[in-house]
Parts: sequence; structure tokens; C-alpha cells
Amino acid sequence: MATLLSLRRNQNGRDFVVGDVHGHLAQLRRQLTELRFDPDVDRLLFLGDVIDRGPDSEAVLDLIDQQTYWSVLGNHEAMMIAGLEEPGRDVLHRWNGGEWFYDLPEWRQQELVDKCRTWPWAIELDTGKGRAGLVHANVPDSSWGRVTALLRSIDEQWQSGARLSDSAVEYAAQRLLWDRNLVLKLYRDILDSAAGQQVSGDLMKSPQSQEWIAEAAAETLKPFEVSDIDAVYMGHTFVPNAIQVGKCHFLDSYREAQGERLSIVCVSRA
Repeated sequence: MATLLSLRRNQNGRDFVVGDVHGHLAQLRRQLTELRFDPDVDRLLFLGDVIDRGPDSEAVLDLIDQQTYWSVLGNHEAMMIAGLEEPGRDVLHRWNGGEWFYDLPEWRQQELVDKCRTWPWAIELDTGKGRAGLVHANVPDSSWGRVTALLRSIDEQWQSGARLSDSAVEYAAQRLLWDRNLVLKLYRDILDSAAGQQVSGDLMKSPQSQEWIAEAAAETLKPFEVSDIDAVYMGHTFVPNAIQVGKCHFLDSYREAQGERLSIVCVSRA
């Protein structure tokens, strides 16, 4: 599968996007039941980091079929891939909740890595109201065109088996799977303001079921008005609730604390 995947509009059901699940399958199932998710017609798109920290990493990986349950590659899947393929790079993965993986038989480790290597690094989704982009961590230079250019530059290399330490691949991974530039701007310019601290505190105490829409001056919002796309969905960095700021939607909101929920948003419906 290409590093950039385009998905047509779901003509039969709804499309949902979920933030970092990190192996918390029971929580995911509870919330999908609440949403009356129908796998026969609905689709669920993960923002990567479906593994590590929670109890059911292997089961969540098995769920991803790239038909009903889709996922982009996250930095935790990248750590898993590197941990198997490159001697010594397992340490970082183990430190970040990946110990479960190294307890598996070697044949199963290889099977899971082979599966994740086929995942796209970004998805463009036709929502019926425009194009939504899904990427794990960041949009370099606030430009979706920059995302697609980076992926075009490594696509053949990655599909041919290049390692994550290869220079071009590593550069793309750092920009798309690890970088926190946009979400740090969210905290610095919006959530850490006096008003933002009050909202953030309220959300931590009582998360909303809907996205919180951040308001700010046009100049503050400018980095979040990503060019060449209508909306962008990202995970990777914890936020106290699903948050929309400009065209950006930040959905990594679950760490197992009391009252926390996975951020699952409906992005299109038939």
C-alpha cells in the first residue's frame, strides 16, 4: 500500500476518526457500542499509535483490516518496526510500553511488523463536504502539500523495504510521526493563556463528548489554517478533550485516568 492513501466517500454509512488507542480495546468497544457503530457499513479510521501501554495491543493490531478499520502509521508502530529490524533500537520501544511485543514468538513479531509496514503514513478522505487529511503527529509548514511531497519522496523506497534509519525515510518520519510543532503551538498560544487554562482545567475535570472549538485572534489561528486540505486530524500528543482549532483537529485524549474517553468524531455520513 502507498504511503499516501486516498479513500472515497462512504456511500453506505458513517466514517469516524479515533485518536491514539494504545491497546485499550475494551474502552474502544464500549464507545463504539454507544455510537451504534455498524461494521457492515461504517468505517473507523485510527490516527496511529494503536499499540503499547494498554493491555490489548496485539488484538487492536489484529482489528486493523484496512477495509472497515483503517489506520495510518504512528510513531509507536514505527518504534516496533525499528525494534525488530534494527539491532539495538528495541530499547526505545520497550521504554515506551512495547515490552509485550518482545514476549511474542519471532514469527508473530515479523507478521505484525509486515502488517504495519503496509499501512499508509497519511490518508486523504472524501467526506462529501471536502477532503480530510489524517496523519499521526504534525503537518510541516502548515501545508498538506508538504505532507504529500514528503511521502512521494519516500514512497518507492519505503515500499521496497527501506529501514526507518535511512536518511530520507527518517526525515519524513521525524516530520510526520514525531514532530509536535502544531500541538505545541496549541498549548503555548491557546491552552496556556489565562482563558485557555480555565477551559483546559474544566475539560480535564469533565471532558465533553463533542470537540471543543478553540477561539482566538486570526493571527493566532493562522498556523492551524492548513493549506491544500479542508481539515486535518492528528493524535500523538495528549489533549484534555478533542479540540478543533482552525482546520486542525487534535484527538489524543485517553490515558486511562478516571473520566477520560477516547476521542471519536464522526467526519462523514451517507
